[in-house]
Amino acid sequence: MLKILRNIKNNFLIISINIFIIILAVELFLTFILDYKSKVELSTCKKIYDKTNDFSLYLPNCENIIKHWEQDNLVSYKINSEGRRDLASQNYNSKKIAFIGDSFTFGAMVPIEDNYNFYAFNNILKNSFEVHNYGVPAEQIHNVFNKLKTLDEKKYDYFVYGLTPNDFFDLVDGSYNKKLTNINGAQNNKNKKAKMETFKKIKSYLFSTATSRFMLHSIMSNDSIYLRTYLSRTPYSGYLLENLPVEWVKAINYFDKSLNNLEVKHKLKLKIFILPQRAEVVSKRLDLYTPTFVTSIVAICNKNKIDCSFPDLNSLSKIDESHFPVDGHLTIQGNHNVAKSLTKWVKTWN
Repeated sequence: MLKILRNIKNNFLIISINIFIIILAVELFLTFILDYKSKVELSTCKKIYDKTNDFSLYLPNCENIIKHWEQDNLVSYKINSEGRRDLASQNYNSKKIAFIGDSFTFGAMVPIEDNYNFYAFNNILKNSFEVHNYGVPAEQIHNVFNKLKTLDEKKYDYFVYGLTPNDFFDLVDGSYNKKLTNINGAQNNKNKKAKMETFKKIKSYLFSTATSRFMLHSIMSNDSIYLRTYLSRTPYSGYLLENLPVEWVKAINYFDKSLNNLEVKHKLKLKIFILPQRAEVVSKRLDLYTPTFVTSIVAICNKNKIDCSFPDLNSLSKIDESHFPVDGHLTIQGNHNVAKSLTKWVKTWN
């Protein structure tokens, strides 16, 4: 009996060692051969928050060279002397256009020459405008409008806001309203912070190994799983629904008021380009897309006499990866496709 137990113990030990070796081999293969790891070669850029004007900006003359684990190559995020991520080699032109927005306009995850704004104006339209890129990651709709108000309208022929559903998130979840001082408000904020901390811990765990990153990428590449997962992220996913939840209706009304309150000097030159999230493209591919959010934004643009457009979702849905499955930003292919739609729109401008 003792011998049997000893054999079971030895066999269990051998099996455990073999499993460990296999797991280690898989982890090493995914990390160093398939390169499922993030890298930072240079990091000198610092984003600062302008409390007075309520928007963020980068300190000038800096550079980050980073590879996200879903990317194949390192990407340089170089900030010029004006604090913008512009294409350094563009030809100077008497016509100037300023792009404002969040990380999609900034060009997260792609070389700047492949970002939708620069690719449209420098590769397709052949330098018809000098492009200035004021996009900054994580900016919300109030930040973007506040930045627009500080730009000198005399310098630009147009301002183009690359608007995404993400820009409404702090309005939708109520985090923008900092005036709640009652006990219930404090408790709600405490609950939200607790949920956010839990989410960050889960996210950190999921990204902790190359194996978990590979599995997550593979799972999120499945359209049905991705969409179900995304829809569970309430209230943020509400813009995908046919009947917009009250939080989204209020947020879109805020957008309406922001346009209405703009000074004429900025409003006359403003154009809105509605950039799609991956969830919208996936919904289109699965024939589940409802355009309520986009049509609501367009209606408000029309009401305020603002020229407004959006990319061809049908065309984007035919790309295997228009967006990075986990990160969610547009891929190079996705940016190029969006740039084609932008180009067609620009040709209609007077």
